[in-house]
Amino acid sequence: MIVSITQYGAQTNGALCTEAIQWAIDACFLAGGGEVTVPAGRFRTGGLRLRSNVTLHLLENAVLEGSRDPEDYLGFWKDAVEPIPANASTYKVDTALPEANGDSVYPYSRWNNALIRGIHAENIAIIGERGSEINGMNCYDPLGEENYRGPHPINLWFCKNITLQGYTIRDGGNWGHAIQNSRNIHISGVTVIGGHDGFDVRTCDDVLVEDCMFDTGDDCIAGFDNIGVTVRNCTMASGCSIFRFGGTDVVIENCKCSHSKYACRGGLPLEKKVAGELCLSNPESAESITAFLYYCDYRARIRKTPGNILVRNCSFVRMKKLFNMPFGHRWTCNRSLADITFEDCLFDGVRAPITASADPQTPFKLCIKDSTVIARKGSEDIAFADLQDCNELILENVTLKNFNNPRVKCPKDCILTTNQTTALLIERAE
Repeated sequence: MIVSITQYGAQTNGALCTEAIQWAIDACFLAGGGEVTVPAGRFRTGGLRLRSNVTLHLLENAVLEGSRDPEDYLGFWKDAVEPIPANASTYKVDTALPEANGDSVYPYSRWNNALIRGIHAENIAIIGERGSEINGMNCYDPLGEENYRGPHPINLWFCKNITLQGYTIRDGGNWGHAIQNSRNIHISGVTVIGGHDGFDVRTCDDVLVEDCMFDTGDDCIAGFDNIGVTVRNCTMASGCSIFRFGGTDVVIENCKCSHSKYACRGGLPLEKKVAGELCLSNPESAESITAFLYYCDYRARIRKTPGNILVRNCSFVRMKKLFNMPFGHRWTCNRSLADITFEDCLFDGVRAPITASADPQTPFKLCIKDSTVIARKGSEDIAFADLQDCNELILENVTLKNFNNPRVKCPKDCILTTNQTTALLIERAE
């Protein structure tokens, strides 16, 4: 079955089209599945629910423009086609630890509001043609996260067999993609501009991100408790961290990363948040905080020891720090990372050393090989690495440039293997 949202009354006259678009999705779902098309033009909508076996197809120059009224994203509470559970208002996902009580572990909470959401759906797709867009309009919600963040453009819970392709997300009220407890996710050729995080997955398996572009004021790719993740051939720019990530069996390759022209909207004064304005970074001081920040808190019962992460053939320009694992911080307090490898990478413009603190119960190994690290002008005196906890450090053919006194600080019992083109001073902690 193929239907157009205009067949169900959706118009480009500025009127809210939520009901018409949802009717089209529901008709397709009740007929056994198919495709719902969005033609060229701007269609204003509140929250939509995507259902199993349905593809939402944005044709060339089609735009779904989110309402700027956060109350327009609550219609799922009255869903007659797939009613939500009776205990939805208090249901906490059972994969979270008891210590986790943030809104994001309650799948039906206001925090999970979205322009497009999926719940217990399978074989779903959002496909965009050239010029297609999902615009969150920087929706302001005084009851949202940090008292200003609005709905996500896309939020998926308990879904499987997900295809996301070809569209642009612009100015999301919160994360561009918030996907939890789902599997078999393939996102390709998608662009995320402005807003907050680009792509977040938590407790997800079999994730492929390829040929995407993220230019965001917050993290580009984030999440933890993920198993089997590949990120490749992407261009990323962040006002926070390129990767704020944790998982097992992760490969990141052939990516070009830099700082963003956007900054986190949390720094805006209230009146600008209410108005939905962008937050632009200062071009003179713009940088990403970290190329890779390890992430793992109590919102998931970690199913497998985090590790076997490989970052290869990637460039990171104007990052404050190459890698950081601050175990004990509220965002890194559950399980620490077992190992990570950087191979054939360029880090141009760092101004702080690599740092790591770990859970004593989890040995940590850091490996960097065949890579170049360049200190930023004015930061020539920094250490290359200052490791509070590290059981094994492998440095093979790591070229350090613009460091006045390149040195590594590490524990006295750290197993250190070096094969260096640049001499390093090793300082052992007592």
